[in-house]
Amino acid sequence: MTKIDNSNLSAIYRRQFKELAPLRRFIYSQLPLRVINTIFEPGCGTGLLGNEIQNLTEAAYTGMDIDSDILPAGKNFVTGNALKNPISADLYVSSFFFSSVKKPVNWLKAVRKKLISGGLFVVFAEYDYGRIEETPDIGLAKKVRNGLAKNGINTTNGGELDLFFQKAGFRKVAGGEVQSSFQKPDRVFLEMHAENIPDELPLMSWCVRWGIWRNV
Repeated sequence: MTKIDNSNLSAIYRRQFKELAPLRRFIYSQLPLRVINTIFEPGCGTGLLGNEIQNLTEAAYTGMDIDSDILPAGKNFVTGNALKNPISADLYVSSFFFSSVKKPVNWLKAVRKKLISGGLFVVFAEYDYGRIEETPDIGLAKKVRNGLAKNGINTTNGGELDLFFQKAGFRKVAGGEVQSSFQKPDRVFLEMHAENIPDELPLMSWCVRWGIWRNV
């Protein structure tokens, strides 16, 4: 199994970010970025989304991540536990964050107290790991899900976003999913989360969920 280190993670994050650029452009078109005053991103990681957003709006942005080693330089990126300490903002944004949230409904209820009335929570991307497809089917998707779970990743949260936000009192504004084309998966990603990866990999397709919810 490949060691999970920051260099491997950064490379994976860059690949994901590049692949999902068209989806982000569409989501940005749905947001009132010109009238937003404050933006908070929990689990901002290496700051790819945060840096992009800061180029699109004059709103004050804060990105928070529990891992100080991967945070980019800049006063707008801070170390902290966003699950325990959500902060006040007009707009919350996240990308591949909910798979690390153990109790999404409880956390979202806490977020509602920090998010202004009528404020938005935008999930730019979250994997629905239950919707991984592979051809030929050799059971690799199941092996990856099991490996992710052992590494503390909740593989079911992506598929339940609508339910989480509804139970927490949010109203859905927009949302959907993008299913990637079948292609060879990232071997480094697979080897970070599963053992005995075969030499010949199947073609795999991944489902990414996104959504915009309003605090009412």
